Amino acid sequence: MGDIVDQFIKSHKWKFGSFNLLPIVFGLAMATLDIGMMSVSKITSKGELAYSTGLLLSTLIYAPQPYLFLKGLKFENMTSVNLIWNLTSNLLVTLMGVFYFGESIGGLKWLAICMALFSLVLFATSD
Repeated sequence: MGDIVDQFIKSHKWKFGSFNLLPIVFGLAMATLDIGMMSVSKITSKGELAYSTGLLLSTLIYAPQPYLFLKGLKFENMTSVNLIWNLTSNLLVTLMGVFYFGESIGGLKWLAICMALFSLVLFATSD
C-alpha cells in the first residue's frame, strides 16, 4: 500500500506503445516547483519582495522536490529522471522568462528549445 501519489499512478495508463508518459509527468511536476521557486526568486531579485520573505517562500515551494524525485526513481533510472526534470524545467523556466517576465531570446536559441523538446520525447521513449 502506498500513498496518494502511488494510488494515482496505479490508477492511470502511462504507456502508449513505446512512449512512457510517466517520466514526463514527474518532470512536469518537478519543473512546476522550479517555476514557482524561480519566479519568487526573480521577483525578490527585482526588489518587489523582501529578501527574507522571498527566501522563505522559495524554500517552502521547493521542499517537495526530493519527494517527487524519489517517487520518480521507482519508475525510471536516476539519469533519465534527472535529465527529463532538467530539460522540462529549462524549457518551462525559459518560456516563463520570455512570456511572463518579458525577457528575450532569439535566433538559434529557439532552435535549441525545439531540440530540448525533441530530447524529452526521446527520453520518454523505451529503447
